[in-house]
Amino acid sequence: MINALPLDSSLERQPLRRAVKRSPDCFFAHPCAGTFLPITNVKEGAAMPDTEQNEAIQAVGGNGSHRSLTREELYALVWQTPMSRLAKTFGLSDVGLRKICVKHDIPTPPLGYWAKLAHGKRVHQPPLPPGDANVKIHLVARSGPAAPPAVTTAQEAALAQEADKPAITVPAERPAKLHPVAAATSKAVRSAKADSEGFKHGKAASGVETSIGAASIDRALCIIDAFARAADERGHPFREHGEGVRIVVDGVPFAWRLYEIKDRVPHQPTKEELRAQARREEDRARWPSLYSSRSDTNVYRSWDYLPSGRLAMAFTDTTCSPWDRSRLIGQWRDRKSKRLEEYLDEAIATLATAAVAVNHRLAEEAERERRRAEELERRRREQARRERALKRHEFILKKADEYGRYERLAAFASYLGRKAYRYGDEPVDRLISELRTIVKVMEEGFAREALQDEIVRLQLYTEEDPPVGPAYL
Repeated sequence: MINALPLDSSLERQPLRRAVKRSPDCFFAHPCAGTFLPITNVKEGAAMPDTEQNEAIQAVGGNGSHRSLTREELYALVWQTPMSRLAKTFGLSDVGLRKICVKHDIPTPPLGYWAKLAHGKRVHQPPLPPGDANVKIHLVARSGPAAPPAVTTAQEAALAQEADKPAITVPAERPAKLHPVAAATSKAVRSAKADSEGFKHGKAASGVETSIGAASIDRALCIIDAFARAADERGHPFREHGEGVRIVVDGVPFAWRLYEIKDRVPHQPTKEELRAQARREEDRARWPSLYSSRSDTNVYRSWDYLPSGRLAMAFTDTTCSPWDRSRLIGQWRDRKSKRLEEYLDEAIATLATAAVAVNHRLAEEAERERRRAEELERRRREQARRERALKRHEFILKKADEYGRYERLAAFASYLGRKAYRYGDEPVDRLISELRTIVKVMEEGFAREALQDEIVRLQLYTEEDPPVGPAYL
């Protein structure tokens, strides 16, 4: 059984807002642009203090947001200062700097390197592979909002906690008993039919969304099994979902996908396709104006796509909008120098830091929503107060008009009583009696109790209306 976790599904419907920098290699908040200074005397295998680092870094060509370094200079820098701190001096994110290192075959410190070094443990620094010594690495700084100190501190704490965990080891052969997530994935992908390109697409509520070739199924299951067990050890439960299982880190659900990269080979046309192509060429020769001027247009496709054997894994933030490009938390794949299995420690650490940033973003969104709701409520109450004030003014004018009619009718009734009333049953006497009744009813309507009842019935005042003090009388 998959670990159950009660979680509000509305998290997956919340709108997206960019709060962090996403990338294929790792996840961190994007730092703001900083001062770039490069290298002169450095000690191998030791982190440099900030003052020494600044002294050891000087500009190497370029100005403004464009910098240039050699491979040797960048290699020395990344092994002297943590990537997250060094990247800020470049005005880049640590992810962007890491991608530059990968591109130029520059090894970078593994997860937990600086924590081990700080505790005096033995660490390994691989040498710089051979390469073109004259090549210049051009760095283009991209400014962006800095992560709040609380987020940065929490992410560093998450990374430090992750560094103390044992490394994730993927078995060479499929375990006899798979983790429930891997077992559900196995059932879904094995029961799926391969498409025209040879890929099997598996999607189960309690399994990982997959798109892989049949030859890669066992290897993919070993990776899923090892990663799922590592998640259990770290207290990250799984939650079923119609689009594939969610791994929940610090209350944040992340979608997990494992897929195989496609290779392409030139398409070998069939006999039927060659015959169709020949007919096409004949028609083109007969009616050239009806066809494209391109002479290489074929009726059949140019490429065939097939599984390559290279696997990739990605995690996305499900609290973001599906159309938000920043919902991608991390993406890892087989490379020439490293296989996907070697990125699992980095991937699970990325989820820990991503959860910190996502929770911060959600808290900010909730706070903005609370303030917006408060502002809407304030406006509603203010509008209601204005409407009640208008109703009171209309009520006063109405009563004033009624009182004017009452005074005229009362005076008229008094005059008729003196001049025309004789206590008889003649029509004029009956009319005067009815007039006196109307005046009496109108007079009763101006009594305090009658006015109070009508004011309450019309809700002209509520507790939100300020009382009228002596200054208003």
